[in-house]
Amino acid sequence: MQLNNENQIPDIAKQANFSIFELPKNIKLDQLFSNSIHIAPEGDKVKHISIEQIRNIAQITTSKQSSDLFIIIEQPELMSQNATNAFLKSLEEPGNNIHYVFLSYNADLLLPTVRSRAYNYYLPDNKKVSDAPEYSEEIIKLAKAYISSAPNTIADTVDKITKLRKDDARNGALEVVNAGIDLMYKSYLMTGNQNFAIKLEKLLKAEDAIQQNGHLKLQLIANML
Repeated sequence: MQLNNENQIPDIAKQANFSIFELPKNIKLDQLFSNSIHIAPEGDKVKHISIEQIRNIAQITTSKQSSDLFIIIEQPELMSQNATNAFLKSLEEPGNNIHYVFLSYNADLLLPTVRSRAYNYYLPDNKKVSDAPEYSEEIIKLAKAYISSAPNTIADTVDKITKLRKDDARNGALEVVNAGIDLMYKSYLMTGNQNFAIKLEKLLKAEDAIQQNGHLKLQLIANML
């Protein structure tokens, strides 16, 4: 559902235990709420949201809240699989006046089991096509290597992709594939080159197969050849 502006978010979030907002990075949700707890991805090389972070939040939410408390989770698409399972368990019994708010930069990366639990809201996309995709240097490097891989090199590239996030290989691979999708989509719009469109179609098929829990390495290789 489309938002007119970010100032609508607190009122919308107050109506539900769980909401997802896909927003630009310059919007800081914790500044819109008077009573909130904010968690974000952590890590030195590869940032992610860990199960420990979710468990810490769960402990807080077990206490009774006399007023609305908003748990803001930034970039939930970077949750590990264990953290996702722990979050869904907490969501089953959220407690009175507890509101989980996801601030996502790419809600398509969220697992279907998460997206199906909440309404998804977004602001109109004001990004320019020429803007660089907002991913880490490592993710962009892997995405470019994956897109340009030859039949005799793709297995090595896929091996690096699946080792990107040791505790959550599937979401790590999805992030690389989505970075590739952004690159090919913008390249096609700027040039009209059909080769970019062909690569884009392959990446979209790979993304769909991975989200459907297909064999990770097999789908990464098969859909790009």
